[in-house]
Amino acid sequence: MDNYDEKQRTRLAYRLVILCWISYTTVYIGKKTLSVCLADMIADGVCDKAAGGVIGTCFLAAYAVGQLVNGWFGDRLHPRFMIPAGLVLAGGMNLAMSVSSAVPLFVVFWGLCGFFCSMLWAPVIRAVSTWTTEEVAQASAASLSATIPVGTVLCYLICALMLKHTGWRGSFAACGSVLVVMGVLLYFLFAGLKDFTKEPEATVGEDGRKSTGAAPVKTLLCLGLLAAAGGILFNGMLKDGLDLWIPTALNERFISDSSTVSLICTILPLVNIFGAYAAKFVMRKFKIGELGTCAVMFGVSVVTLGLFLVFLRQANGGAAQAVIATILLACSSAAMLGANTMLLTFIPLHFGKVGRAAFVTGMLNCFSYAAAAVSGAVTGAISETFGWEGVFAGFLGAAALGVIVCFAGRKPLLAKTKELDAIQHRN
Repeated sequence: MDNYDEKQRTRLAYRLVILCWISYTTVYIGKKTLSVCLADMIADGVCDKAAGGVIGTCFLAAYAVGQLVNGWFGDRLHPRFMIPAGLVLAGGMNLAMSVSSAVPLFVVFWGLCGFFCSMLWAPVIRAVSTWTTEEVAQASAASLSATIPVGTVLCYLICALMLKHTGWRGSFAACGSVLVVMGVLLYFLFAGLKDFTKEPEATVGEDGRKSTGAAPVKTLLCLGLLAAAGGILFNGMLKDGLDLWIPTALNERFISDSSTVSLICTILPLVNIFGAYAAKFVMRKFKIGELGTCAVMFGVSVVTLGLFLVFLRQANGGAAQAVIATILLACSSAAMLGANTMLLTFIPLHFGKVGRAAFVTGMLNCFSYAAAAVSGAVTGAISETFGWEGVFAGFLGAAALGVIVCFAGRKPLLAKTKELDAIQHRN
């Protein structure tokens, strides 16, 4: 980037951020298809709720493993190759789902889709932390997390249209096609920035070994990062557990038409966008750090889930009650995206200048989706035995534990991030 003046560097940095934003928005179009289509797949008899839980769990488990693997590769392979490849391959698995009818095939294809979807986030964080300025990275952090609700809205809208006219198979086919086309297009768009995003040159140490300046992993470990890992476990249980099961819960308890449920569920990601920016506001306004902000967000989820449980016990169905239920769940989901923004975007950015942004975000994301994988399987079984009241009571307990873990780890993490920021300023 030394060949560019400050104005050019800022312009190209924002261009890079925009491409990363489009990329991660796109992947969510093909990442959320199952949760929208699951009710129709069950109604068609191609799977039941228990099998749906297994399919969703395989996706989350593969995504968790993929985050760890691709977090490691993300510090070594260039994002302009990893990101488009992940989109094309994940799109291919959506297309494969559209022509399948057997549960074992669903498990394999959706599990592979999970791994391929995991090829994007770590490279995105690395790209933003490596080739943009600190000001651009901080200004863009909440916007990057907003890709999740925006992509989810697009998925819901596409699926609502396709479910109405072509069924769940058409939904998978349409979403998969979008990913493949965008993956090819983004490959060429990222190639246009290849001079700006050159790999940093390796330096040769006294022992003759080459190094790119990445800090040893052991120097990153601290009580604060351990607390962040604990926080992301509970965040994963809630954020992805809610995403997976809310449409099915609404379909069974309130409205039988899955296309209508899909439209109502567009409320969720729209409110989620507010959650990312609200968390950023809380952190900046009250100066409580990332984990202190997470504790606040988990507290909001405790309140809204508690209110939802009270409402659920008294509800008897209907569109009006479905909207009220969705609003309560949307508030909880938005709070969890706010916490997720702190854990997977703001915290890893502190580690960017020591060459470990991809590793840290990949590690935390691995914990998140490992927890989500367990949550997906367990909630499916709980719903069969204890009903949806039991499922959401479990979510409430996870939110309460999240408050405790994040509040306990806020000061150690603040100390570590201040140490890292001081290193960056000295450099």
